[in-house]
Amino acid sequence: MDHLEETSFTLHWSKAEGMEKVPQRFLISNCIPGTDPLTAVTDDCHRTFSNLQPGTEYTVSVTTVLSNGEQSEPVSTSICTILPAPDQLTVDSVNTTSAAVSWNQPPGLDQTQHHYQISYRCPGTEPHITTTFSHNITLSDLKPGTEYSVTICTVLENGRQSQLVLTTLITVLPAPDQLTVDSVDTTSAAVSWSQPPGLDQTKHHYQISYRCPGTEPHITTTFSHNITLSDLKPGTEYSVTVCTVLENGRQSQLVSTNLTTVHFQWWKRPSRVAAVCILLAVILGWLDSYAERDPLQNSLNTRTTERDQLQTRLRFYEKPCLDGWWKFGTSCYYVSSTMETGRGGQKECRAMGADDVIINSREEQIFINGFKKNVWIGALKKDGFWQWVDKTQFNTTYWMEGEPNNMHDKCVEISQTASDPLKSWRAAPCTSNYWVCEKPFTP
Repeated sequence: MDHLEETSFTLHWSKAEGMEKVPQRFLISNCIPGTDPLTAVTDDCHRTFSNLQPGTEYTVSVTTVLSNGEQSEPVSTSICTILPAPDQLTVDSVNTTSAAVSWNQPPGLDQTQHHYQISYRCPGTEPHITTTFSHNITLSDLKPGTEYSVTICTVLENGRQSQLVLTTLITVLPAPDQLTVDSVDTTSAAVSWSQPPGLDQTKHHYQISYRCPGTEPHITTTFSHNITLSDLKPGTEYSVTVCTVLENGRQSQLVSTNLTTVHFQWWKRPSRVAAVCILLAVILGWLDSYAERDPLQNSLNTRTTERDQLQTRLRFYEKPCLDGWWKFGTSCYYVSSTMETGRGGQKECRAMGADDVIINSREEQIFINGFKKNVWIGALKKDGFWQWVDKTQFNTTYWMEGEPNNMHDKCVEISQTASDPLKSWRAAPCTSNYWVCEKPFTP
């Protein structure tokens, strides 16, 4: 038998042994079990049966007929035509917790009772299975921001199934809701948002980016629903964006807002110093010829020095990190544009008054991973034990699966090959890599 299709197949047979030269014909009979057979006679040793029903079992028998009318015992077999699978499986729409899919009816099933079985699942879970007589279905109770595989097959009343047709879809990861500017000062602003719907059972955090025109964005992360943006410039407009981020790195669409910091007026900030300076200047004009002039002049000089110190501290708070450095928490960070050995990177950091970065929290780990480079961190193996460059032992680690796996590796990098930013440390030879410096900022 060959050329088996939905509505046809071709059957081959051989003449009986020792009768190859005897004149003979063949009586062919085929039927669906329980129905009357259809018969035909042929001189050939093959026959094509067509106009059959898809997914249906047929019983076929072949009988040798001699020229004198004598017949052999029939030889029978059962053959099932192919049941066609649904056609053009399509994902019509997707939102955070549901998806609509549709398909076309397979050809040749207009007169055949059938339905469809749909199965869908996300990795690591049991499949959800449902059936329908329709050509579309809405899959509900899905997880936001999750990839699902969807399969469908045709099913006859006798339970026979077609081959599976497969597609995949990713539900929408909802963005933070109701992004609000709660308060604004000269150098800081507080913003808040609501948790997106459907994420109560899903681990996630938020990535915040803010910038003023002509500058690189400041990027930070938080598990909270609010944050205070600091080190802003007075009287400057900032654009702020927030997105939801899953543990696998998948991000939602951005939500954005704008804010303008309060314009800084020097006579309103160091008001006491300015008032003293003005008052002393007036008094000096009155007492120019009096003996008290020198003490007052000394007092004025002192107040002037205090004012200069205040202005210096104010400039620091406006910009605590040097150009080319990134602020996160209470530290400034520098990411190299050239590669060095593990020791070479540390030497470069110390030349700038810093040291290799030490990871103290999951938020800092996510922040460093966000530079999207393979970078050395300040961890070294000494006497068979891992420790930070400040000689402290590891308290929290973020090793990749199976790491560290080589006793000769003595440096640690954050690897961008990892899908999980909280599992991205890789032990490596201290050969060549980018590096990150860290130094605290103090006024």
